[in-house]
Amino acid sequence: MSTSKTVKPASRPFVIGTSGHIDHGKTTLVKALTGVDTDRWAEEKKRGITIDLGFAHYEDEQGNQLAFVDVPGHEKFIHNMLAGVAGMDAVLLVVAADEGVMPQTREHLNICNLLKIKTGLVAITRIDLVEDSDMVELCQEEVAELLEGTFLEGKPVIPVSATSGEGLTELRQALSKLAKQIPAAEIEKPFRLNVDRSFTLKGFGTVVTGTVLSGSVRHDEEVQQFPQQRSIRIRGLQAHSQTVNEVFAGQRAALNLAGISKEEIQRGDQLAKEESLLTSYMLNASLTLLEDVSSALKNRTRIRLHLGSQEVFGRIVLLEGETLSAGKTTLVQFRLESLVSARHGDRFIVRSYSPMFTLGGGMVIDPSPSKSRRVLHELPERLRRLHAGDENVRSAEVIYLQSVKGVIEAEFSVRSGLSAKQSAKVLQLLQSQQQVLCVDPFSKRYLHVEHVERIGDFLSKVLTIHHKKFADREGMSRSELAGKLSLIFTEKEVEILLKYMVKLGKFLQNGQYFSLTEHQPQVSQAQEAGLARCLELIKAGGFRPHRRTRLLEELEMNEKEGVAMLKSAVHSKRLVRVADDLYYAPEQTKEILISLKKYLQDNQSITVIQFKELLNISRKHAIDLLEYFDSQHLTIREDNHRVPGSILASNE
Repeated sequence: MSTSKTVKPASRPFVIGTSGHIDHGKTTLVKALTGVDTDRWAEEKKRGITIDLGFAHYEDEQGNQLAFVDVPGHEKFIHNMLAGVAGMDAVLLVVAADEGVMPQTREHLNICNLLKIKTGLVAITRIDLVEDSDMVELCQEEVAELLEGTFLEGKPVIPVSATSGEGLTELRQALSKLAKQIPAAEIEKPFRLNVDRSFTLKGFGTVVTGTVLSGSVRHDEEVQQFPQQRSIRIRGLQAHSQTVNEVFAGQRAALNLAGISKEEIQRGDQLAKEESLLTSYMLNASLTLLEDVSSALKNRTRIRLHLGSQEVFGRIVLLEGETLSAGKTTLVQFRLESLVSARHGDRFIVRSYSPMFTLGGGMVIDPSPSKSRRVLHELPERLRRLHAGDENVRSAEVIYLQSVKGVIEAEFSVRSGLSAKQSAKVLQLLQSQQQVLCVDPFSKRYLHVEHVERIGDFLSKVLTIHHKKFADREGMSRSELAGKLSLIFTEKEVEILLKYMVKLGKFLQNGQYFSLTEHQPQVSQAQEAGLARCLELIKAGGFRPHRRTRLLEELEMNEKEGVAMLKSAVHSKRLVRVADDLYYAPEQTKEILISLKKYLQDNQSITVIQFKELLNISRKHAIDLLEYFDSQHLTIREDNHRVPGSILASNE
């Protein structure tokens, strides 16, 4: 890493990738334009071919920064070429005048087309080796035919000689004109970089390079390595041989990393902000097969997936049939042998496992699909909406596909491909349209209303069973219902769900209890008479009522019948359970609290003995009552004393 002065570029560079057949002069042309020989390895120089990626840049007369990624042309090194394509703004397709269009010319163009590179131009090289000018014209005609229907159709085709310099001025002018059309950088999205090179630099340690795809990152910040999800501190940054404090979307950057060896981070890894990517062994995607593929693609074919700078093996599951014909597009699910990290909208290339050739490419729709079997049968239709729908339709589908677990806002941003700002805006809109429900305002967890309805249907069944079993009870408490959903939701989230369902008229709420709208507690005359007699006995005992065993003996009730009656009375708030075997009428506890409150106003604290004497009750009754008041935050125990709790104090 250089120790040059820290600078911050005024604008991001224009990243251009070379492409074309082996030995058509890509590296020589880049050297003629920039003065940099991008062949770094002895084997490359010995064999006269580019094996791995090379990098160079120059500044034009208008001050535009042009960065070049020189890719290998040999078919054996297509995987290296694919590692360098991510982050390109444009492609410089190189065709040798003395050979014309060759197999890798077509394959490279197909790859760039599939990856949706938007612009570029063509250089017809080695014109100094062609004696007959008609050969150059013939090559131009062949190139024009090749470009029909591609993103390069109608773009400049410039004959050049890197040796004599002929045409280089025109090529530089065309590149400068192209650089003015530079697309806006995705600066609002989180920082992300595909690692295309990893090496050790003496005195600095591990350095990785790549094109910054989105966002920005500063010196000394922490990023995560994906798919390993390991935190790494950035020790230093460079952009175009200049030390900088920050790198931005669109720049070629070198990052000096702390605490990691070059063996622990390799080409194919990504560096990104925490939680900005999802990691999975599966991807749902849209795939287009190339028109010149010789045979249809069969379901569950083993393939090589190139995503960013990563190459992984896996199988491709066709979701809309058993085969895919050349030139056609379908929905697929990749089941991979290694973890990958992605966002919605990422582009990819698929190559055959063996022999290796490019099959097609497409776009990631869902970077970490749900394994829910319920969603699986409707997956193709849902993915079509997710792929083809407008922003709001797509966003609603993103949330739906996460089933009842829903999605938090940060994850939604990754699944939808939107920035954090866009995500917040869309989620607010969907909530106002009652398409989604926020069940946790802190983590910003959202559920699709169709899944909220499913939860409501489940709770309806729970309440139906409860009402049949306990016909005399008013319903179930919030905590009881939350217990039925505890594997998925917190009690606070259940509270929001129940509030929403009550608002819709699905349930009734009476205090802390919830019931079906048609439920009416059913109490028999015998039960009512027994409860009335029970209340008489408890009230007759004053502040020292009978314990449960003695109470049931007086009522001539067996244990099972008596306990059921007492539970029902507590549930309907006609009795207060102070301890496991001690019950009071509500008006009794209210009277006791009045006496206790007055005592505490005069004395600030009270002991068990003082409380026992205040009410003229037994020590056991006094302890049970005070422990009950502690549990209700009416009193607080401090050593052997009780002082007013938050509720009692606030009522003073």
